[in-house]
Amino acid sequence: MLDKLRDRAIQILAETHFCTLATAGPAGLQASMVPCAGRGTALYLLIPDTSDHLFNLESEPEVAVTTESWHLRGRAAIVQEYANLFSSEQRQWHTVIRITPLRLHILPVNAPAQTAETIDFDERNQGNQHSG
Repeated sequence: MLDKLRDRAIQILAETHFCTLATAGPAGLQASMVPCAGRGTALYLLIPDTSDHLFNLESEPEVAVTTESWHLRGRAAIVQEYANLFSSEQRQWHTVIRITPLRLHILPVNAPAQTAETIDFDERNQGNQHSG
């Protein structure tokens, strides 16, 4: 396990409060900006109960999540725990989903000529990551 990469991913996700979620499935391709909160290497998103994202996630849990500074590919699951990451007012008529990352691309913000930094997460053991 590369603690340096794990710590970097944890910090980046913890600093993010809004992101764009993209799902695909029976409801077609969907993309929405949603509130989020990082906890460890997991990212928790608040999705409206009437969103087509939830319908898509029933059949296809793989998602893409983006911000201006990073892109993440991961697997989504509806969860009950960690609802306290969001206020009770925010949670009203919303569902919390947890994104377990598969790959995180950190984009060069101040140096566009540089290449993105990539962190791969081992699906079987979230503790094993490497940069590629």
